[in-house]
Order: sequence, then structure tokens, then C-alpha cells
Amino acid sequence: MNGEIIRHYAKRFLAGVMIGVGGILPGVSGSVLAVAFGLYGPILDALATFFKNVKENLKLLVPVGLGSLVGLYGVAAILNKVMDKYEVPLIFLFCGLIAGSMPALVREARTASGGLKKRYFIATAAGLALSLLLLLIEREPGGGEAMTVGPLQAAITGGILTAGSILPGFSTSFILFRLGWYGPMMAAFTKLDVGMLLWAVLGALIAAVSLIGLMRMLIKRHPGPTYCLVIGLMIGSMISSLPHVPLAWGSLVYAIPFAVGALAAWLMARMEG
Repeated sequence: MNGEIIRHYAKRFLAGVMIGVGGILPGVSGSVLAVAFGLYGPILDALATFFKNVKENLKLLVPVGLGSLVGLYGVAAILNKVMDKYEVPLIFLFCGLIAGSMPALVREARTASGGLKKRYFIATAAGLALSLLLLLIEREPGGGEAMTVGPLQAAITGGILTAGSILPGFSTSFILFRLGWYGPMMAAFTKLDVGMLLWAVLGALIAAVSLIGLMRMLIKRHPGPTYCLVIGLMIGSMISSLPHVPLAWGSLVYAIPFAVGALAAWLMARMEG
């Protein structure tokens, strides 16, 4: 029994690590990974009803939250050292996680809505279109020059990172790149700049209060269209996140991390079941 409990918390911690990494890795969304691991809805419920059942909610939020901090800080600490070398296979790994989670998410959408109706797939198309639109915005020329950030920028950064943890398909990293705040905020994380981090936490809290209730309400009242919208956002996020690699036999090596990610997501979904 103790071994089962340990595995349960370890799995949530590791999922939190990957969610934290996804929140900061270029092209990846932490909230998409939360959906992939079946934690998106439970996390929203735990945050929205925290004081109604503190003990049970902490059982979910503590391991996931600690894992997210480890992933967030760990990537920030090593980003400049290894990302140039491992960024492409790492993003393929995370795209595999998204792909491997799709069957479980479709099953969850069908269960929550009592069956998927054809009209729900309009929401899927809308989510896909929105993700691809964000991709076009990302690739517009201009922006991205590093600049000095102050308290206001730090608070907005915290809000953007939180939005990426709540809104599936919302990639925070390219927005921070476009604003020129990505590098300075990564430096604040690695140097543990307490002043900037406190402002970022304030912004994160404001964004969380604003968005958690909205997404939870949509899932509770309109589960079919909402889940289908999320599926579309996830598909678009995966497409837009895939790095450009040469069309050559050597590029097939990237199928390995993609397959590993897909298998890991599939196994985690089976354990959840």
C-alpha cells in the first residue's frame, strides 16, 4: 500500500516537473501537458475549491506544484548551457507526450459530455485555427530584442506564465521572446532575484484568480465543446511546436524522442485508468 502511495505521488511530481518545463520551453505549453497527464481538470477543481477540502486538494497540488517549480527552475538554470544542443529532441519528446495523450483526452471528452456530437468538432476546428494563428503571429518579423525588465514587466510575465498553465495551447515562451523579456526573466530565475520574483508571483496570482473560474465553469457547463476546443488547441500546439528539421534520413532520429514521449503519455493514461 505504501509503495502504491509513493508511486502515486512520484507520478504527480514527475508530471509537475514536465508541466513546469513545458511552461518555459520555447514552443511548448505547460497547460497542454497538464491536459496530457489528465491533471488539468483536477488542478482547476483543487484551486477553485481549495478551502472546501484543504487536505485532499493539497495531496494533488503539493506534488504537482513542487514538480513544476523543479522543472521551471531546473530548465531556467541550465537553459543557456544545454538548450542549443538538446532543444530539438526535447521539443520532439514533448510533442510526443501531447500526441500520446490524445486518445485518453477524446475518451474523457466523450465521457464528460455523454457522447461527442458532430457540432462539437466546430470547436476543435476553432482551437486548431487559433493555434495556427498564434503560430503566424509568432513568426512575424520584429521584436524579441532583450531589454531590462522592471516590477511591472515582471508582474505581467508572471501573469503570462500562469495563463500558459491554465489556457491549453497558449505558449508563453514565444510571447516573452517577442516582448524581449524572456532572457531577463530567465536570469531573474537563475539568480533568485527575490524582488522580481515576488512581482512575478503577484501577477501570477491575479491571472490565476481571473482565469481558473472561467475555465472550470466552461468545463462543468459545456464539457463537450470545451474539451473539443482543447483538443484542437493541442493539435495546433503540437504542429506549431515541431521544429524545422531537414527532410533527410538522418532526421528520422527525432522519431525516437517523439515515440518515447508518446509511449510515456500512453502509459501514464493507463495508470490513471
